[in-house]
Amino acid sequence: MPLDSHPTQSRPTTSSHARSALPFTVDERQSAAELLASPVGVGEFQGHPVVRGAEGTLEAWSIHLILADQEGGPGTSPRTLARAAKQGRLFRIRAGVYADPASWNAAFPRQRHLASAFASAAARRGNPPVFCRETALLFHGLGFWSVPKSLSFRARSLGDSGHRAPLKPKGMNYAPFQETRHLKPRPWNRLSRPVGPGAPALPWGAEKLVLAGVSLYVERLALVLADVIPRMDPVEAAVILDAVLSGRRAGAGVREKNMAAAWSRESMDALRGLSVSVASADRLRVKTGFARPETESAGESASRVVIRDLGFELPELQHSVYDQQGRRIGITDFWWKEQRLTGEFDGLTKYLGRASYSGKSAEEVVTAEKIREDAIRAQGNGMVRWLASDVRNPASLEAKLRQHGVPYA
Repeated sequence: MPLDSHPTQSRPTTSSHARSALPFTVDERQSAAELLASPVGVGEFQGHPVVRGAEGTLEAWSIHLILADQEGGPGTSPRTLARAAKQGRLFRIRAGVYADPASWNAAFPRQRHLASAFASAAARRGNPPVFCRETALLFHGLGFWSVPKSLSFRARSLGDSGHRAPLKPKGMNYAPFQETRHLKPRPWNRLSRPVGPGAPALPWGAEKLVLAGVSLYVERLALVLADVIPRMDPVEAAVILDAVLSGRRAGAGVREKNMAAAWSRESMDALRGLSVSVASADRLRVKTGFARPETESAGESASRVVIRDLGFELPELQHSVYDQQGRRIGITDFWWKEQRLTGEFDGLTKYLGRASYSGKSAEEVVTAEKIREDAIRAQGNGMVRWLASDVRNPASLEAKLRQHGVPYA
């Protein structure tokens, strides 16, 4: 079966509310079409940091790139750049796209993923790719708990689908991301009508993004979510869906500066009309039902899933703690009322000095956290803290929660 093929016949059922042979009903299809046509169904690209410099140089997500140019100066000559790559002075990311080794090796995985996607588009200027699935989510400003290992874009035909892994140059700490080309889900063919003004000029369901003169297409957020969330690990799905419901977007700076339009529950429910199979619609329903807009970081979203899967009672979110005079001391990530226990996920970005989301030094953050914790404990509350490493190692998180008396569900 092709990579993205899905059976369109539903499994037999005796229910009086049996679904049709399509993965979505007529009403669901109408809701999906309205979602695609509405502002919330499209992307909100949050200022991708791609800046063009002199002589074909670029800075893309902190990575210094050079684009080969047959008619450019000596610094962009394909032969000169190929020689520099052979000598190890540049890394070849894609055909005609090279990266500075130091900036590539120092970049975060998310930055390298997006820079690799940009390089793929720059290498196909005459036929821009349509990015989908996880890569499209990154372009939409949504962060992951673990960065995807492959670039995802739409195959133009059955023969075009499959995988392609670029070579890893000598001296490169992290290989360029491989490419995976997926066929468009067959059920979407019934929805493939022009959406919005100017839509016929674009691939169906895609939006055009131009970065430093390089064009690429990104699938609409609603389509991406319906396609990828059912396939995702529950932790990854919660991270994405919580961010969509709250309007959070990834990027540097204070959280309030990185907000987008928060999705409603109705919009989230409308995604089922874009499902690629009946089983996919069922998985989507479960994962969207668990999502909550109150979480404020990927770590909090991931923690909720692991706490649930370990069998513990799910806590309240963003609980306000007050002193005896009625003044609010702070807001805790998690709260178990009967045990009077607060829970805190400690992400490293809290302690990164100028690079932290608060902009304060690590010493200032640690001092403020200590004062805050003492004030919360002074009201007769307990506190349990954990790190990302505990969430990635559930046995460690389980031991901490049990030690502090968190009850099982």
